[in-house]
Amino acid sequence: MGQMWAFDDKAGRPCCLIPEATALFQERSALLLAGRREATFFYAARCYRYERPQALRYREFTQLGVEVLGDPERGLARSQALCIGFLDSLGLEYELDLRASRGLTYYLGGQGFEVRCPVLENQRQVVGGGAYAEGAGFGIGLERLAMALALQRAGETPLSP
Repeated sequence: MGQMWAFDDKAGRPCCLIPEATALFQERSALLLAGRREATFFYAARCYRYERPQALRYREFTQLGVEVLGDPERGLARSQALCIGFLDSLGLEYELDLRASRGLTYYLGGQGFEVRCPVLENQRQVVGGGAYAEGAGFGIGLERLAMALALQRAGETPLSP
């Protein structure tokens, strides 16, 4: 809750800017599945986090994501394969951690993954994902991904002159 932009609108109703998109798919999973065993969704969402801006960590950012609703185990394997395939198609050099412990409470224990780009130095995480009760998925920080690709192509680091 501490990283969310929460406020009352002009009519006094509580509002919150979206901090990430996965929770929306979880909340609507029954409707989105509509009787199917599995459904895969790709999205791009503007997200907002109430935190101190830092190098490559912004209050407003774009999250690209994939959510595979249905069986969490199958969804995890599918979302990891889609993530890896996408990053490989871009020619991105990265480190994949298939045992990452994700900080969001909805992820099932021990079923998270992260992708880090060493060229980004301290803010190197570009992808975070994992399995949750309704399925599995991942989110990519578009701004960080773009920076990692640009720095990789230029052979620089984010703090280089």
